Amino acid sequence: MIQLIQYSFVNVIQQGYVSIYDEMTSMAYKPLLSFESQLTGNTKLALPYSLYLTNQVRSVGIGVKVVAPGGTENLSAGDILFGTDDFPFGFYNLTIYQNNNDTNLVVANTIKVVYNGLVNLKFATITGGSTVDYKSYTTNDTDTESVYITI
Repeated sequence: MIQLIQYSFVNVIQQGYVSIYDEMTSMAYKPLLSFESQLTGNTKLALPYSLYLTNQVRSVGIGVKVVAPGGTENLSAGDILFGTDDFPFGFYNLTIYQNNNDTNLVVANTIKVVYNGLVNLKFATITGGSTVDYKSYTTNDTDTESVYITI
């Protein structure tokens, strides 16, 4: 499982190491990352911000930039925004696909699946410890599947 943290006011490049080198037929292109929220079922497709191939026989480091709340998302550059109603904090199914070029964001155009795993996404302030700020609940019958985020 890979742990990603969204910080309160700074974008942070974070990496996870996965053993995909033996599964890939070529490391010529950045793999396609699919993050599917276990809570909402929504999926984000992104390219990695960076690849770390120093120990590629053992593992490949895949870096993403987790964007702070209110920041700008750029999925083709690996800048990913979480912590919204559609993509809340919590568990995500991560699928990594071998890609056919460095710009493809379409699963149908990939070569094959090389990894299935989990990502846990949580929120933290830059100093590490914070108290929970409870927000008042309002009834909204038109939006019954909202995820209420406390930060």
